[in-house]
Amino acid sequence: MAEQRDNDLAGAAVLFDLDGTLVDTAEDLAASMNHAMQSAGLAPVAAESVRHLVGHGARRMLMRGYELSVDRTPDDQELDDALALFLEHYEANIAVHSRPFDGAVEMIEALRARGARMAICTNKREAMARLLMETLGFTKLFETIVGADTASAAKPDAAPVQLCLQRTNADRAAFIGDSDTDIKAASAAGLPCFVADFGYGPLTLQDQTAGIFSSYADLSPLLEESLRD
Repeated sequence: MAEQRDNDLAGAAVLFDLDGTLVDTAEDLAASMNHAMQSAGLAPVAAESVRHLVGHGARRMLMRGYELSVDRTPDDQELDDALALFLEHYEANIAVHSRPFDGAVEMIEALRARGARMAICTNKREAMARLLMETLGFTKLFETIVGADTASAAKPDAAPVQLCLQRTNADRAAFIGDSDTDIKAASAAGLPCFVADFGYGPLTLQDQTAGIFSSYADLSPLLEESLRD
């Protein structure tokens, strides 16, 4: 019986969104956005005002930052310049404040011990996602990391989810996310999606999820039931 328990999730995979689901990255991303804006002579904006845009990429954050700071959208050159400054600063300061949400790593380790495989499916650029995981020391927990620039399209397209499934060789899987983008991507790939209510959102499609959770301790039994062969 013990041997069966130790390997009862073999063939299963769990796919994680990164920002706002697995790791709380908002403060470091906002700091890089404000670095770019201040370098352009603009006033910084509060991290909370752009938190909901984290999953939509740096360009969207910077555009919103400009709107909040100077009440206008940056032109293409301004946005390109700001993005270059953002990426340079973020790469050098990727995990000053960023940390996994409580209980996430413990749950992942427990599921891996039972044979499940883990993947990250994010709209962050793959190189940045890998750097974040390496800096935090968690790369070894994941069989693959798929970023917005890894597959043929980013979420909410099914392509990055399907690539994760191929790379993990999964015969069953579940997606863990925090936003409508994740719910749509999981649905397009035919996966159940469990959504963190503490994430960055936006989250308006709760009725299309397999479950909403407020902590990883709450998620564990729901996820196990979904993955059970």
